[in-house]
Amino acid sequence: MEADCLPKDLGSTLIGLARRNRQSTALWSRGAQLSYEELFERASGIAQALVENGGVGPGKRVAILSDRTLTAYVSIVATLLAGATYVPLNPRFPIQRNRQILQESGAFALLCDERHRALIGEVVEGLPSLELVGFPEGGIAEGVTLKQLGAEALSPRPLDLSAPCESASGDFAYLFFTSGSTGKPKGVPISHANVFAYLDGIRTICNIGPSDRLLQLVDLTFDLSVHDMFLCWTSGACLYSVPENAVLLCTRFVSEHDITAWLSVPSTAGLIKQAGLLEPSSMPTLRHTFFCGEALTGTVAEAWAEAAPNSHITNIYGPTEATVAFSAFQYVPGRKDPPAVVPLGEPFPGQHMALFSETGEKQDFGEICLAGSQVMEGYWQDPELTARRMFDADGRRWYRTGDLGRYDVGEGFLYSGRADHQVKIRGYRVELQEIEHVVREEARSDLVAVLPWSQKPGEPAMGCAAFALNPLQDEITTLQACRARLPEYMVPTRILAVTDMPFNANGKVDYVALRSHPMMARIMERPRR
Repeated sequence: MEADCLPKDLGSTLIGLARRNRQSTALWSRGAQLSYEELFERASGIAQALVENGGVGPGKRVAILSDRTLTAYVSIVATLLAGATYVPLNPRFPIQRNRQILQESGAFALLCDERHRALIGEVVEGLPSLELVGFPEGGIAEGVTLKQLGAEALSPRPLDLSAPCESASGDFAYLFFTSGSTGKPKGVPISHANVFAYLDGIRTICNIGPSDRLLQLVDLTFDLSVHDMFLCWTSGACLYSVPENAVLLCTRFVSEHDITAWLSVPSTAGLIKQAGLLEPSSMPTLRHTFFCGEALTGTVAEAWAEAAPNSHITNIYGPTEATVAFSAFQYVPGRKDPPAVVPLGEPFPGQHMALFSETGEKQDFGEICLAGSQVMEGYWQDPELTARRMFDADGRRWYRTGDLGRYDVGEGFLYSGRADHQVKIRGYRVELQEIEHVVREEARSDLVAVLPWSQKPGEPAMGCAAFALNPLQDEITTLQACRARLPEYMVPTRILAVTDMPFNANGKVDYVALRSHPMMARIMERPRR
């Protein structure tokens, strides 16, 4: 059945491009590569098997548990071809967290690579919505009573046998889960229409085509991966996926593979700079560099400009709820006094940014709020949270980012910090309340406060520390329990027992006073040793 009969949706659009670029390389991962024809034939086989054997289609979610291997990318494309919504899981997350995401998403099927097959029994145990588990690389999971599909059932099929023409632009393309303040992840559903709105916006500042090679550095549970994959494959370009934990090899990788486009969080570039690997003109093939996910410092931008002299450097900004990024500022290097933080710039065409007070009134300094076709309709099955974070004004539906800002006529929107208790740790958006919730339970303390820490003032957060009032559980035991429930980047560096917690005049925990605690200075010094 021909997929081109559809209005705009990712599955049909990608299939159309695959037909036109059959022999071009679409994907490189861990030394293996697939042409567009090979990628979509593999994905077509999985998609058809999901539809025929499991009833997967529009309105259904397919979870994917895999490292950034060929299997992961093929599974994402297959889910879209089947008209379903993909839900990425992270193999480095604790089993309990992946189970929680599976449960909250109501995933109908799960696709898993060979490396993590042994985990499946524990991950899927007792989940009523899950009916099917697929292993594209072969084998079955022992002790799992769900229907299982192996490599034979999921084998490649001719490209013309693509997904049924049933999905539409209003359906969800993916469902990501970010840190939540109630102790559980919150779901962010993004539609096909949201993704296409983003792609239209980002293309106004870059010209990606079939000759380009895009680098992917982030996990598939990080929504920056959406930029890499879909900007690449809707342009006929090639995606190069760098193995996990290979950040310091990235500049060499760019040179060896003639990479032309880069997207990362600023702290990745900062780490490379700190390691002395941003040598002048070391990445001459780069044409486009995007930084997103946390504040970009001028010093990092300047160092990057020297290393990639032929690249446009663009700071893009936006939360997961507004589909990857919402605004852009092109950095012009060569400044004698680089800015402390690079501006956020202006929203993409057709999108809207404004500064509002807590009561919903526009003002010169306030919370950055977003409206437009990139913004989600609401949180996954959480109308209460949706009502708190979204409001109507000026005939538009606005999303509260939690970021504070101001506006400059020459540079656009400027970032001024957080309005709430949410931070970025190594590029990941984290609700400190979620960490506090877990530490409170595991330390058995009535009062817990969590603070981010960085190695130098003004730099992005590298971790966090927890203060627990008179805990009944020791630090080592509590940390072990936290590692079983939280991703590694959310586990506190230390859990400090205190007998007195400072409060401000409003009766709230005084986080400013806690920042002056002597142990915070010791924690910040430790990584530099």
